[in-house]
Amino acid sequence: MASSSSKETDIEEEKKPLIPPESKAEPENGSIYRQLFLGMVVVLPSIAAGMAIGFSATSLDSIPITISDGSWFASTVFLGIAVGCSMIYPVMEKYGRKPSLISSCIIAIVGWLYLSIRAGPPSLGKLLIGRFITGVSAGMTSAPAAAYATECLSVENAELRAVLITWSTVAMSIGILFSYVMGAMLAYYKVASLAVLISVFAFIMVAIFIPESPSWLQSKGRTGDAEWAQKQLKIKAPAKPTEGSTTQTSSTDTGSQPQLSFLDSLKEFEKPEAYKPLLIMIFFFFFQQFSGVYIVITYMVDITRIAGIVLFNPYFITVVGGTLILIVSVGASFVYPKTSVRAIACISGFGMACSMLFIAIYITVRRSWLIGPTYSIVNFLPLLALLCNIVCSTIGFLILPWSMIGDVFPLQVKGLASGVTTSLGYIFSFIAIKMFPSVSMGLGSAGTFYFFGIMSVFGTLFVYYYLPETRGKTLEQVLDGWSKKTKYDQQVETA
Repeated sequence: MASSSSKETDIEEEKKPLIPPESKAEPENGSIYRQLFLGMVVVLPSIAAGMAIGFSATSLDSIPITISDGSWFASTVFLGIAVGCSMIYPVMEKYGRKPSLISSCIIAIVGWLYLSIRAGPPSLGKLLIGRFITGVSAGMTSAPAAAYATECLSVENAELRAVLITWSTVAMSIGILFSYVMGAMLAYYKVASLAVLISVFAFIMVAIFIPESPSWLQSKGRTGDAEWAQKQLKIKAPAKPTEGSTTQTSSTDTGSQPQLSFLDSLKEFEKPEAYKPLLIMIFFFFFQQFSGVYIVITYMVDITRIAGIVLFNPYFITVVGGTLILIVSVGASFVYPKTSVRAIACISGFGMACSMLFIAIYITVRRSWLIGPTYSIVNFLPLLALLCNIVCSTIGFLILPWSMIGDVFPLQVKGLASGVTTSLGYIFSFIAIKMFPSVSMGLGSAGTFYFFGIMSVFGTLFVYYYLPETRGKTLEQVLDGWSKKTKYDQQVETA
């Protein structure tokens, strides 16, 4: 009798929640610091991702390859990023946020090892394989980090959560700067070795300190695990992202929403609230790439030389440019939640257009006036214009398209639309960066900057007339704006 009663007691104990209702994690002062710490841990893989993007800027000079092969070396990483972006959404929904981050670290380690192991002269095939694999890893880092920040970090403080969500962009900027600094001093394979160490460190930190998202666990019916993770995170309940979120996190908010089948999702794109934002975001990414935003980052040393900057070492200017990208990215993480999207985009595009056209005119005039490389005020002008371009592009065209993806798509097609948009964005990157050496030789130095300037003008006009305003609006308000009938549609209906 005693044994049977003890078994019944054990069974009753098993049925109890792991966290009693009265002891649910209450907000504590220490919980904020813990969540800030976790916010830094989840973006650690993004540092190696940033290094992959900036790696070619300083490494091309130290690799004995032709200009055509160099363009493949610089651009292949973006094909990998496109693949990684298309892979990560189903992976993170099936296996979770933490395994997605861990897998991105493992893939990064493999890719960087390909680039760091130097057995004789580097072969183009080996270099391209390493670049592609590091690109796949880079494409897999931001989405799970943003989803984790949305669901788990500062769920009761919307402003702090909005800042934490942008930390993956800041981490990528740190990686870009780090690759610039190390690339100015070390050979490419030594920089790749440092990236291996960073990826290993990120893997260890994520594996040890990051609990799985309670929201994802809850969606899979793993209530006990969700409560344990909730206790570790010291949050009251599994986070449910608000529909009106105006941060890039909502692009990854697919786990808590009922998802349609692929065919049903395609049918949803017949509605204006689905196809209009898709087309607008695709064009935004198009102008982002062909106005030179990623080309400047990827070919920073070459761009410095083409611009006719003769006062300083191009590697020094590259490091300064990387520093500006980091500073502006940090500032943007605090400014974005409170500022008009369209205003930032227009200011960014206008500044890019002016700076690029100024450099083009400077190169044209310099040829006519035969200005020598003396330390006169005139020779500082292209340097100031290039730094202005870096600041203007970073604050708007570099970051905004990625941060807006989650603000404009209906929940039913958000996963598919986000995957298509980001993949196309990086395919545009690949095309622009692969074509840059040929375009530069075909158009000449001045013509190249005229091209970037004109594309920036078109991009500015596009965002002014078509980019929706999302700040201060709920998702329903944004979607209502897409579904409103135009005057032409109303006239057709009345006729």
